[in-house]
Amino acid sequence: MPISILLVLIAVAIVGAIAAKHLYDQAMSAKSDLEKAIPLVDQVQKSMLAGDPASATATVAQVSALTASAEKKTSGTLWKNAEWVPVAGPNLVAVRILAGSVNSLVRDAVSPLTAIDVKALMPKDGAIDVAHLTALAGDVDAADKTLKTITQQLAKIDRSALIPQVASGVSQLDSAIAKIEPILTPAHNALTILSKALGANGPQNYLLIFQNNAESRGTGGNPAAIAMLTADHGKISMTQQASSANFNTGRADPIIALDPQLEALYGTKTGRYIQDTTLSPNFSDTAKIIRAFWAESYGTPIDAVASMDPVALSYLLKAIGPVTMPTGDVLTSDTAVPILLSDVYGRYGGVKAEQDAFFASAAKSVFDALLHTHADPKALLTALSQAANEGRLMYSPSDPAQAALLAGTPVGGTLPADNAKTTDLGVYVDDVTEGKLDYYMQMGIAAKSTQCQKDGTPTFTTTVTMQNTLAPSAVAGLPVYVSPARFFPKGDVSSDMYLYGPLGSTLTGVTIDGQPVAATGQPHLGRTAVKVNVLTVPGQTATIVATFTAPAGSFGPLEVRHTPMVKATPVTIDAPGCAAAPK
Repeated sequence: MPISILLVLIAVAIVGAIAAKHLYDQAMSAKSDLEKAIPLVDQVQKSMLAGDPASATATVAQVSALTASAEKKTSGTLWKNAEWVPVAGPNLVAVRILAGSVNSLVRDAVSPLTAIDVKALMPKDGAIDVAHLTALAGDVDAADKTLKTITQQLAKIDRSALIPQVASGVSQLDSAIAKIEPILTPAHNALTILSKALGANGPQNYLLIFQNNAESRGTGGNPAAIAMLTADHGKISMTQQASSANFNTGRADPIIALDPQLEALYGTKTGRYIQDTTLSPNFSDTAKIIRAFWAESYGTPIDAVASMDPVALSYLLKAIGPVTMPTGDVLTSDTAVPILLSDVYGRYGGVKAEQDAFFASAAKSVFDALLHTHADPKALLTALSQAANEGRLMYSPSDPAQAALLAGTPVGGTLPADNAKTTDLGVYVDDVTEGKLDYYMQMGIAAKSTQCQKDGTPTFTTTVTMQNTLAPSAVAGLPVYVSPARFFPKGDVSSDMYLYGPLGSTLTGVTIDGQPVAATGQPHLGRTAVKVNVLTVPGQTATIVATFTAPAGSFGPLEVRHTPMVKATPVTIDAPGCAAAPK
């Protein structure tokens, strides 16, 4: 080999080594910048929720400097030219995408949101600033699009080729997005809806139903009181109130044609009695039927139906503080549930009109306080989030575009249309005792699946415990309205239980206290559901087990949707082999 060629090859090798060392140093420096930046995103989020935009802005400045530096270090010509090199190339591509994604996340998503003043979103003098909401909706929409773009970019990375140092950085960004997305996406959907919902384009009418959990129904309870709210350019007022006595309930035929599957499973009473309109776990069914009852009695066009229960009210009272009713009763986060779901029946006995008037007064008192009390924003958002996640706060708009944004979410009151993001089991309760004894019922749910096992056909098992916590010694003293004892002995609770399998599943069996039950699965909402009746005497616990199987396929994390009871329902999930859902 001529000496000149040898010298050239040596020179090329030296230059290559120097270049590789330079690229490695840049990559590690960029990685260091990103590792410092990503945790600060959490700090920004905490500052915003605490109503401290100044602190959030200062932290974003720190993050922006780090992410901009990282992107600059990974965007040079040398870097891009080296991305074709085997082994090193995929890692260089990943670091470049990582740096650009984090910088874009901070610049285009997090930074604009620091301008949000959470306090400005709160009601002031009975109204909400809809102009501010509209501007904010635009910022959040842009941030939501940025997040989706970043997710698409990360999906292009060949993770199998990454060295541990680079893989850990990608995992950190995955984790950060997993924390941001559950907050940003609902915020985007809510703000997209809120501006119009609050009457930015003209008056909007809403029906707010209060579900009485002391007499369980699928999505909560008997709709004991109904109010119409009117929103006009951010000003909200309670314009009308009604109770079941104001409607033609107990009619011979349903007020509207019912979905055949709904009717087959729940009967025609869902459309004949306004007290049973909340039987279906699909809140959009309830909204259609309630709107029809309202139109027949009052004729007012309704833009959406919302729902909440006394437990949700107790959460709100943690944020707004004690509320004094015209009766002198003081509703607090601790007293609201016992007053509204127990004490009222002893006070007014069987005089339903007086009970309804009391419920209406309580609802109006809390509503007025919510609009005029300067609640702590973080506490209020926490209360609303908890109520929505537990299915105690639902909203069903008549606008199809708004309904699409809420589809499959707890606040939309609808089950997911597929098993992609979550695989959902359902447990719903209909009290058929005639009374208010569910105040004493305690439900527990254990869900188990083999969806992550390699046995081909996954099995899903729902185990429900229903405990009648009423002490036998207290039965005799129960008010007649709580336990009339017309159809069942005093204190006994009869519950129709509706257990739903995942989409595409079939029922394989049901037992009550270990004994097989002759029950047939029926189709509803794309699922198989089974109905069984359970009777519990005071102090007794019944255990219901339903098993479903499904064809092999892809299943998201196992979850349970259930009737929100008066007492909190503990839920345990057992899906061996499945990765833990991000928190």
